[in-house]
Amino acid sequence: MSALSNRLAGWARSLYARIALVYLSGLLLLSVAVAWLATSQFDQLSREFQQRQEAGLAGNLARVMAPALDAGADSPAARRMARHIVAINPSLSLYVLDDRGRVIADYARPPCGLGSRVELAAIEALLGESPMLPVLASSPCGGEPGVFSVARIRYGPEGRPGYLYADLNKASEASMVAMLRTSSITRTLVAAGGLAVLIAGLLGLVWFALLTRRFSRLTGAVQRFARGEFQARLVDPGRDELGRLGRAFNDMAGTIEAQLLALRETDRQRRELVANLSHDFRTPLTSLRGNVEHLLEREDLTVEERRRRLTGILDNVGRLTRLADQLSTLSRLDAHDRPLQREAFSLAELAHDIAGKFQDQARRRNIALEVTCDPGLPRVEADLGLIDRALANLIDNAMKATTPGGRVWLWARAEPGDGVRVAVSDDGVGIAPDELPLVTQRFHRTRDGRARGEGSGLGLSIVSEIAERHGTRLAIDSVPGRGTTVSLWLPLADTLHGPGDAAQA
Repeated sequence: MSALSNRLAGWARSLYARIALVYLSGLLLLSVAVAWLATSQFDQLSREFQQRQEAGLAGNLARVMAPALDAGADSPAARRMARHIVAINPSLSLYVLDDRGRVIADYARPPCGLGSRVELAAIEALLGESPMLPVLASSPCGGEPGVFSVARIRYGPEGRPGYLYADLNKASEASMVAMLRTSSITRTLVAAGGLAVLIAGLLGLVWFALLTRRFSRLTGAVQRFARGEFQARLVDPGRDELGRLGRAFNDMAGTIEAQLLALRETDRQRRELVANLSHDFRTPLTSLRGNVEHLLEREDLTVEERRRRLTGILDNVGRLTRLADQLSTLSRLDAHDRPLQREAFSLAELAHDIAGKFQDQARRRNIALEVTCDPGLPRVEADLGLIDRALANLIDNAMKATTPGGRVWLWARAEPGDGVRVAVSDDGVGIAPDELPLVTQRFHRTRDGRARGEGSGLGLSIVSEIAERHGTRLAIDSVPGRGTTVSLWLPLADTLHGPGDAAQA
């Protein structure tokens, strides 16, 4: 019983119940208003019909009563004639009015209107050429205004002007009641009106049920989404206001789901980052520790062995330093609210400076490192530190992928409409086609890189993010066994500034 009452209470608080209550209440009030209006109009129609039918009644009675009225409006002859007429039609009430509308003869039983007045305006309106029916006037005996028939007469020996006034109010009321009780048309109209109200009520309830069902579907989808079913969507939400709301929910749910997936991917990358960093730091640290312990434990080492151990320590320190620099660069790139430090600079000068840093390493590896840049290249505008890091990463990767006796070259050229293209090429092992889409992902290392045990998987990802921060293109062209070319396009300084700024740069 408690569950049933709770369900009923919940239904009573539902949107459907409220809409249905408002609709049915409005329909009931409208039905009452229409019924009242129809009844009043039927009453008016009945009075108009009665007055139109009896418009000439007073004139006919005036001609019949003319000889009796010549003796006087209140003469015995006039009263006898009036009683005879009333006996034939008991619903009539006859009066004689003077020319000012005052009752001077009352033939009703019992008399009740003697001395009272009837509005002359109503009388003259009915006697007009084209009266607008029904014309109502207050009965001499009081009561609500009703219909009447009137005719001009002369009464008394002097032939005084006046009116014969026939009150039809009782007759019209009797005909109205009879029509309501006995008219099949009236009953048909009442039945049709009641049926129309019933059908309208049922159709409204069904329509509101269909309407609120769409709300229920939307509510169900929102509740499923709130419970963690992030794939919950509305199928075919429609094109009306509810449809737009449903599509907005679908869009919102899709955005939230994408953000959740991005958060999960970020969390996965964070865990992978920690694991990769642990490995990348552990390997050189283990080598450092082994070399240092060996140097401390062995005092009889030859000069050549000592040099080899110290060189290994130096190489591992360099590896840790490069890894720390790469992590610092990644941290800077991830701080998207930190603006780029753009400045105009000579790309040819930067290329020669970067190549100079790698010449010793190139000689040790027996690799030819060359720079092919026209000193007259136009100046470019970018974040100098990040471009330096990008080109350094590209040269470092190219040298690792190039076998001894190979060649690495840094080159740049102006391309109309695209600014300056700067690229690093090598004739090394190349990259397999299936790995090209993956090489810019963080910590991804190619199969050859993993086989050599080199690289952290951050070099190309850093270059890709630097290009993205600058809003420029990054292109990687590679043929396995023949080499790789990685290109960046940098905007000209003159295209970003006006003439005055370019001169200052």
